[in-house]
Amino acid sequence: MIGKISVWGLSAVLAASAFAEVEPENYYGKIGRRLGDMLPRYHVLQQPLDDSISRKAWTNLVTFYDFDHSVFLQSDLEGFAKRQTLLDDEIRAADVSFGFDVHNLFCQRLGERMEFATNLLATGAFDFSSNETYRVKRKDAPWPATREEAEDLWRRRLKNEVLVQILNAELDKSTNTVDAAGNLIKKYRQYYTVLTEPDEEAVLQHYLSALSQAYDPHSDYLSPTSKEDFDMEMNLSLCGVGAVLQMDEGALKIVEVMPGGPMDVDG
Repeated sequence: MIGKISVWGLSAVLAASAFAEVEPENYYGKIGRRLGDMLPRYHVLQQPLDDSISRKAWTNLVTFYDFDHSVFLQSDLEGFAKRQTLLDDEIRAADVSFGFDVHNLFCQRLGERMEFATNLLATGAFDFSSNETYRVKRKDAPWPATREEAEDLWRRRLKNEVLVQILNAELDKSTNTVDAAGNLIKKYRQYYTVLTEPDEEAVLQHYLSALSQAYDPHSDYLSPTSKEDFDMEMNLSLCGVGAVLQMDEGALKIVEVMPGGPMDVDG
């Protein structure tokens, strides 16, 4: 039996689709331009920042956001393609807006996909008697041409996931009701929250990392916050609070307090 999601769960996801667009800080362009100056000089390849690097950075960023080609539309990619060989010029001109344009449109499209998925899961209207296929690995598949095509792709994706949960319960000989819709709502609510909550610094890091990885896949740009975390890990100076945490519907939940840890000692 396919469970029904609660009205609260439905409204929460729909409300979440109204994301807040992020814009670059005024000094981000200077950071981008400095990185654009440093990479050709100090990277081992000594490759100039040119149209070839621009194309690779463009591909890296789009792939980072939509690796399985299921969120953007083909028209979105065509719009982005106009700047495919201009990113090198934009970086030299202290313009990092492309990274934020891609992020904001991705969040908008993901909100549309989540709204469709939530409504479909709420109805539980899946016909398992028809013979359909779903391509799981889509990194080489074309992007959907229209919103209708994207929604049909997601319908088959969700149908497959619901069916997997039902079959797993049958194989485990479980006597409990399978709340497949509720489980997937929680999964995609968390998925949406994680992908749309990055702040301006994180969006800049994604973009400049895409540029760095155009030189080689092991080069990255670290924001000041990420650099601080990296240094703490390398110096073994990172101290936890002494608790086991997990994500619960988009929020952090304390699962267990470790005996003798800072949180336990502090009470």
